[in-house]
Amino acid sequence: MEQNNKAEKFANIVSLDHVNILTSDVDACRKFYVDALGFKEGFRPEFDSAGLWLYLKEIPVLHFIQTDEELPNNSGTIDHIAFRAHDFNKFTARLKKHGVAYEDNPVPELDLHQLFCYDPHGVKIEFNFEGQCK
Repeated sequence: MEQNNKAEKFANIVSLDHVNILTSDVDACRKFYVDALGFKEGFRPEFDSAGLWLYLKEIPVLHFIQTDEELPNNSGTIDHIAFRAHDFNKFTARLKKHGVAYEDNPVPELDLHQLFCYDPHGVKIEFNFEGQCK
């Protein structure tokens, strides 16, 4: 117990705030994340660099920063970003409408559907749909 008490003094983390993604094409990110996936674009402070903030409800969870640097086409050392989602059929219909390829991975022991797709820079995105296994 003593070790846990000491850890509590240092670990006051309560949630993930946002993910920041460097991009050479903010418009491609907007088309993918807003148009195809349904994130909402919202307020972003006037930083020196161009960018985009995308929201879930009132929280800006995805930040994009425009860069002229050459970027790798993948997620780097982070394998993927995951989100909880609802209405599997509506979501997959939206992806099909926008030509977004995806992989559907039902997990029956958990009554969970995992859906994976890739953004314009090769970042793997996971969506978890609970209670919607076929």
